[in-house]
Amino acid sequence: MGPIAVGNPEQIADTMERWVNEAGVNGFNIAYAITPGTFKDFIELVVPILQERGLVRKEYKGDSLRDNLFGKGSQLPDHHPGKQYTVNAEILN
Repeated sequence: MGPIAVGNPEQIADTMERWVNEAGVNGFNIAYAITPGTFKDFIELVVPILQERGLVRKEYKGDSLRDNLFGKGSQLPDHHPGKQYTVNAEILN
């Protein structure tokens, strides 16, 4: 499947930080080892350590995922092909 980090939360954070620094990794796909506890444990135990080290954000500037990913607002630009599929919110109510 790929490289695996195993250990206590500090060791896992150390491994992830090393991957970022040595290989320029800019994101991770987290897979579960024991479901559903794996994701919960990672979020509660490893993410705070990564946040303290400045490797994971604590807050985001944008008001949507789209804005935080691309920094161009929360709506599609008018020239985007997907803009033609915008639904009038009044119709949904």
